[in-house]
Amino acid sequence: MLTKQHFRFCCKDMNTMTLERLHWNTLREGDSPDRFNVPPPLFSDPPHRAFWMNKTEFFWTTSCLALFGFASCLSGCTRQTNEFIPPPPPTVTIAQPVRSQITPFLEQTGRTEAAEEAEVRSRVRGFIQLVDFEPGQPIEKDGLLYKIEPDLYQAEYDSALATVDASNADIKVKQAKVVTLGAEAKRAEQDLEREEELKRSNASSKAQYQTAVAANEAAIANVKAANADVDAATAKLGSAIADQAKAKLNLDYTEVRAPISGSITKTLVKLGNLVENGNPLATVVNDDVIFANFSISDRELLEFMKARALAQQESNVKPAKEDQWRGKKVYLKRETDDGFPFEGKLDYVDQSGIESDTGTLGLRASFNNKDRRLFPGLFVTVRVPAEASVESLLIPEAALQRNDQGSFVLTLDQDKIVKQKKVIVGQTVSGWAIIQQGLSVDDWVVIDGLQRARPEKEAVAKRETLSVDAEALLRGRGQPGTTPPTSQPTAPVTPATPPAAPTSSTQP
Repeated sequence: MLTKQHFRFCCKDMNTMTLERLHWNTLREGDSPDRFNVPPPLFSDPPHRAFWMNKTEFFWTTSCLALFGFASCLSGCTRQTNEFIPPPPPTVTIAQPVRSQITPFLEQTGRTEAAEEAEVRSRVRGFIQLVDFEPGQPIEKDGLLYKIEPDLYQAEYDSALATVDASNADIKVKQAKVVTLGAEAKRAEQDLEREEELKRSNASSKAQYQTAVAANEAAIANVKAANADVDAATAKLGSAIADQAKAKLNLDYTEVRAPISGSITKTLVKLGNLVENGNPLATVVNDDVIFANFSISDRELLEFMKARALAQQESNVKPAKEDQWRGKKVYLKRETDDGFPFEGKLDYVDQSGIESDTGTLGLRASFNNKDRRLFPGLFVTVRVPAEASVESLLIPEAALQRNDQGSFVLTLDQDKIVKQKKVIVGQTVSGWAIIQQGLSVDDWVVIDGLQRARPEKEAVAKRETLSVDAEALLRGRGQPGTTPPTSQPTAPVTPATPPAAPTSSTQP
C-alpha cells in the first residue's frame, strides 16, 4: 500500500512536491499506483519529473503573455496622436561687403638660386698635397683652398728661366758681332773711297778698285746677317719668355684658390688623390643675394597689364616711360610662410619675349639674404603688385558657393528671407574674394551658418561688421580663416522684428 508519507519523501523540491500531491489526491484509498502507470516511487524517476516541470513552465509563460497582451490593448486605446511642430528658423551670421582700395598683383611660383656660384676645378695634373678649408667655411676671394704637388712644375719653371737667360746671352753675343762687322764694313767703305780717288787720278789699277768694291759689299752683307741673327735671337728670347710665363702659370695653378667670396661646399677629392686638368674639386656659393626665377603665361601677363592700366587710370598715375618691369617691388613667401615676409625687386625680364614653346615670359627677382633665411633651390611663391590700387568689393571667400551655373552667395533681405545671388569673382586674396559683379555694398551676405540656411526660407540674423587692411592683404596676411576680421556682433534679431535697412559699412 502506497502511503502519503512514502509519496512525500520521494519529492526533491517544492514544484515536484506540489505536482505529486495533486497526483496523490487522485488515488483512492486502496487503489494501486499501477492504475496510472506510475511505478513506485512515483516521482523519483527523472523523466517524469522533467515532464511535469515543463508543463508548469509552459503554464506560467502562457499566462504572462496573455496578461501582457491585455495590458497593451488597454494602453493602446488611450494613446494620443502626434502633432508636427516646425523647428525654429536657423541663426546665421551676416555682414556687408567691404569696400577697399586693393592693389592688383601677379602671383606665380618659382625657384630660388644664389646670385653667385662658382665651381672650383683643378687646372693642372698632380696629387693633392693640401686641403686648406673646412666644409661650409666662409672664404674670401683668392683664398688658398688646395695645393697640388708642385715639383714637376717648379722644374719646368726653372728650365724656362734658364732658357730665357741663355737667349739673353745669345742676343748679346750676336749684338757684339754686329758691332765688329759694322767696323769692318766701315773700313771697307773707306778703302773703296780711297780706291775711287786713286782711280780718278789714274794712280790705281782696275783690279784693285774692283777688289775694294767687293770687300765693301761683303762687309755690308755681313752686317745685315749679323742683324738678322740678333733678330732671331730676340725672337727666341720671346719664345723663352712665353714658356717661362706658361711654366709660371702652371706652377701657380698648383695652388688652387677661391674664384669668388662665399661659403664652400665639402671637398670632392680627398688628400693624396690624383686629379687631372679640369676635375671639379668643390663649389663656392655666395647667397648674400638670392634670385627667384619664375615664369608667367601670356594670358596672365595681358590680364595683369590690363588691371594695372585700370588702377593707374583710377588713381591718376601716369605710366612710366622707362622699363615698366625692372626695379618693381616684389614679395616672396616660402611654402611654410603665412604671408609674404620677403620684399625684393624685379631685376630681369627675358629680352627675347614670350617663349614660343611654352607661351611664358621669364622673369627674375632679387632679394637681400644677409640673414640667410632663404636657400638656393627653394620652391617659393612670388607676388608682383601693380603701382596703383583700384577700389574693390570684398567678402570672405568662405561665403562663396558654387554650382553648375557658377559662383553665388546667400543674402538676407529685409523680410529675413534667404536669397541666392549669382556673383562674378575676380580674384581671391588671402581668404578674401574680390567681387566684380552681383553684389552691392548694401547687401547682407551670409558669412557663417551656410549649412543651415536655405534659399527662400526664413533665418535669424546675427550681424557683424568686416574690415580689411589692404597693405596686410597684399603681403598675404589678414586671412578671414586664420586672422578673423574685426567684428562687432550685436544681439540676434528675433523673427518677429525685421532687420533695419542697411545704410553703410557701420553696424546698423
